[in-house]
This record gives sequence, C-alpha cells and structure tokens, in this order.
Amino acid sequence: MVLQKMRAGAQGIFAKVLVGAIVFVLAVTGFGAIQLFSGGEPIAATVNGDDITQRELEVETERERAAQRNRFGGEISDELLDRLIDRRAVLESLIVNTLVQQFARDLDLSVSERAVQRHIRSSFAGVDGFDDAMYRNWLAGFGHTPSSYQADQAARLLQNQIRTSLSETAFVTQRELRRYARILDQRRDIAYLLFDIGTFAAEVEVTEEEVEEHYGNFLDDYMTAEKFDFDYVRLLRAPFEAEVVIEETAIELAYHDEIAAVPEPGRRAAHILLEVNDERSVEDAVAVLSEVRSSIVDEGASFEERARAISEDLADDGGDLGVVRKGNLAAPELETALWALAPGEVSRPVQTEFGVHLIKFVEMVDVAVPSLAERTADIEAELRSQEADRLFNEMLREVDELAFEEGDTLDGLKERYGLEIETLEGATRSSRAGIFADQAVRGAAFEDDVLVGGYNSAAVATADAAVVVRLRQRHPPIERPIDEVREEIREQLAVERARRLTEDAAFDALGQLADGATPTELADSTGIAWQRADDMERTEPSVPAEIRATAFEMVAPPKGERVSDVSALGDGSRALVVLSNVVLRDYGAMSEADRSALARWVEQLVAGQNLEALIRTLRADASISAIEFTPSG
Repeated sequence: MVLQKMRAGAQGIFAKVLVGAIVFVLAVTGFGAIQLFSGGEPIAATVNGDDITQRELEVETERERAAQRNRFGGEISDELLDRLIDRRAVLESLIVNTLVQQFARDLDLSVSERAVQRHIRSSFAGVDGFDDAMYRNWLAGFGHTPSSYQADQAARLLQNQIRTSLSETAFVTQRELRRYARILDQRRDIAYLLFDIGTFAAEVEVTEEEVEEHYGNFLDDYMTAEKFDFDYVRLLRAPFEAEVVIEETAIELAYHDEIAAVPEPGRRAAHILLEVNDERSVEDAVAVLSEVRSSIVDEGASFEERARAISEDLADDGGDLGVVRKGNLAAPELETALWALAPGEVSRPVQTEFGVHLIKFVEMVDVAVPSLAERTADIEAELRSQEADRLFNEMLREVDELAFEEGDTLDGLKERYGLEIETLEGATRSSRAGIFADQAVRGAAFEDDVLVGGYNSAAVATADAAVVVRLRQRHPPIERPIDEVREEIREQLAVERARRLTEDAAFDALGQLADGATPTELADSTGIAWQRADDMERTEPSVPAEIRATAFEMVAPPKGERVSDVSALGDGSRALVVLSNVVLRDYGAMSEADRSALARWVEQLVAGQNLEALIRTLRADASISAIEFTPSG
C-alpha cells in the first residue's frame, strides 16, 4: 500500500514542488541537512552507550516475519505472524548481540571480511546451479540483502569464537560424567495400554442433524480458497549465456590467475610431543626424545610406532601432521626445524610453547598443475556463466524499471523484449505449480501493490528467468455446498468425540489400577492387550515418542513396585503407561568410545551453559535503557 500511495502522490504538483525543495536544500547544504527534516533516528535501546535504533528493531522484526513466512512456505496469515513474533523478544536478541559484540571488542576478537565471504561461499558449496540471482532470492526469503546477511554472519562468527573459547575451557569431572551417564543412558521397563483414537472414532455415530448444525455454526470454515488469475512475462536467462563470446586472451588470463593461486608444494610431516608440566621438566623431555631419536636414526626404529607409544598428541595416527605449508604450523620453531630437514630426516628435540617435539619430514608433496588445454573448457564455461550473470542482472534491473514505470500493463515489456504474456489461472496462496514453484515469485505476486493496487510486481529473478506478474482477476471465497463437505464434517465430529472418549477411557483405567485392579483385569475390561518394552532406551523406535517421553518423566518406583500415568499422543490417542523398573547406566562398563562421545557431549552442554552465564553476567553489569512496549506489543 505504501508504494501505491507513493505512486499516486508522486504525480501531484505539491509532491513535485516538495521534491524540488529537498533537492535544492541537499545541493546547497549537503546530506547533513537530512537532520533538519528527520531530527535524528528514534532509539529503541542503549547498551553501554551503543544505540539500537527503532529502524534496526523494525528491520530485524521484518526479517523474523520473512523467516517465519519462509518456514511455513508462505502459508501464514499476518494475524498469526503478529501472535508468533514478540517485538520485545526481538529487541532482547538485539541487546544480547550488542553485549556479545562489545565483549568480543574488549577481547580484541575480530573476523575479516574475507573470512566471512569464505564462510558464506562454503555454506553453499555443492549446491548445483547456485548463482547470484538465486542467492539474492534466497536471502530475500529471509528478509536479507547481501550486505545485511554478511554483517549477520560476521556477528555469528564472532559469537562462535567466544563459544569455541568457552568450549575449549569447559571442564567436566569424572564424577559429573558418571552422573550424566547414569541419567542420560538409563533403561526403563514399561508396559502400556494404547487407547487408539481410530478405533474409538469408528464406533462413534454422528447424526445428520449434528452435521447440519455444525455446518451452520461454522460456515466460515467451509469456504473455498480465494483464487487469483495472473498474467506474467518471463525473460529467459539461457539466451544470454548462448550469446556470450569468450576471447582466448580472457581464458589465458584466468588460467594464469588460477596458477598464481596454486599453493606451493607441501611437506608431509609427523611429530612426537612430550608435554612439560610439574612432573616433567624441559630437560627430562629433551633427554627422553634424544634417546627416541637415536633409536630411530641409528637403530632403524619406526617413528610411527614410537609416536603411538609415547606421543601426547596425534598418537593414534602415528604423529601424522598431514601436508604442511609455511604458515600452517602453530609453533614457528617447529616450522623452522621442518624446513631445515631433507625428506626422511628426523629433527633433534625442539622446544615450543606446547612442549618438546621431534618432527619428521616424511616426503615432499607436489601440487598437480593442469595445463591450459586441460582447463580451457571449464574456464570458458565459468567465464561464460559469469558474463551471462552480469548481462542478466543488468537486464533484470531494466525489466524492473520498466515494470515500475508502466505499472498498469505488461504490454511495454512484451513489446520491448518480444515476450509472450502467459497466464496462471485459479492460483491460491498455497499453489506451487508453474512459476509459483518459486517462493520469491509467490511472495511478489501476493504483495499489496499487486493484489490491491493493481500494479505490476517487481521483477523477480528465478533460476532460469526474470519474471514480472500482475493480477488479472480475483475470485473471492464462496461457500462449499454441504453435500461436498458432509463426510468431512462427519469425520471431524467423530474424531472430536473419540478424543474425549479415549481420554475418559485412559483415566478410568488409571483409576482402576490405583484401586487395585490387576493388569490382566484391565486388559479384559478394556479389550486392549498390554504392550511391553523392557530395557527401553530414550530412543527406542518401536515405542511412540510421546509414550517414551512420559515414561522417562515418571519418578522411578521403589523396588518391587510400579508407578503409572497417562500419556497423550499427537493424534489424540491416549496410553496408560506403567513403569516397573529403572536401570541406571554403569559408567565403568562403558566402552572408551562411548565415554569419549559422552565427554564431548557434556563439554558442549557445559560450554552452552557457560555462554548463557556469561550473557547473564554481561547483562547484569551493563547499563541498558530500552523503550517500553504497550500491552498489544
């Protein structure tokens, strides 16, 4: 609606005079004059002197709305979005992000622009056909532009640095591991009676009078979906690539750039490390490694076997460091020693901040450099695709401008580019056929400017074309005749009644069990067979997830006794669950691999808890002022 008003208002004489006045002021006083009109941006919150503007809050809120729309495939109403998204929570997340950024700044942590771009590229590596246009459309689905997404990812990488630091310093005692093992990997013996809603629904009788009464009371629920007929044009991308001609000199330049980026030959290396601590001095470590080196060099002992026997780093891999290039090793002393060796040689003991090492130069690893002839076809294809992208994006901007300038017709686009006006009839907001298979096209088609204002949509880049859509006709919802929905209503009423019946039956069985009824008597009275799951884990696939969750929430019974409860399943069924035994996991009986996996999981858990504690501390120590929200949000 905003664009519609702008379009209409921009044609008036007052608007033209106002625009002229603004241009004159800017020309005379510069862009600082904007403050004369704006008076500064309203502030949503101030965190230790850093401001979060209301515009930033609105932008972040809109991004969250876009993300929710994307999550639901566009099938979510504005009213539901308003209920889902709490602007207080959005502002709180901005405050937390600001606190973390300030903390990272105090620690002199930073992320380079190149690292951010490399991270983004790696995120989409392996996605076939992913190009600039698809990237922008993907970002638009989450309310981002390339620059805002890059800033968002930079902030996330900075937070990951802090999280990694906390993870590396997280400490878990053996006592804690034993406690977690007992709780997390416990087993439980259960039995349950399943009161299946389908069985109860089949026995429910719904009268014709009940169907008609429900139809009359809830007529709004039985309307057809609103339908739309759209006209659209598509400017295909393929011709741009077909028309591109790549000169041999461009291929040669690109090839030389590739060769210049090829890394130098690497050195495969291995090392043996002895740490220096209260129990071992530098002199002790040097003496031990000198003897080890002598046994390897003079007596022919295996470096790899000695590494497995005594090294305190990468021992299982025989000390293998992989392929190393200059600048790769964290310890410069180790790099200096490695580059002084010939292939096959072992260094004398080398002291670093990590301890004392022996390093072996295993072999030189050359980098295969393809010839120009071998790379020509691929380079030509890459250059053609890049040039086609550039030409297509230029054309996309032209198409978008013309679609806006001639906003009430597609004829201008048809004539200038020789396009055919195509039609999509009977589309709904949930349609996924044809051009509506692309989420960005659906979003553009259902903008207010298109549906209410009657204007062309913005030009949208899909995987293979630029698309502009306009509404031709709108078909409002109509009542579906009762004969069409009769069985649907009958089934719905039967399920609603069956849901109440299953709940009543399950709690009646629970009461009987509490009054002393035996499991056999319950099975006979309900006509439902008990199902057992002995020694059940939390992830046992044969037991419904809701029943497992209830079973592991129940208090362990005293030995020889049982406890019971009712579990609600997602489809409306109910289950009477009886827990008879709990077996806690014995940490001492776990394999070394299971212990290591548990330790890593607990360390990550503790790191997450440490991060939450850090944020609470930062917030408690911070000077924060924020706007107050009305009860409506």
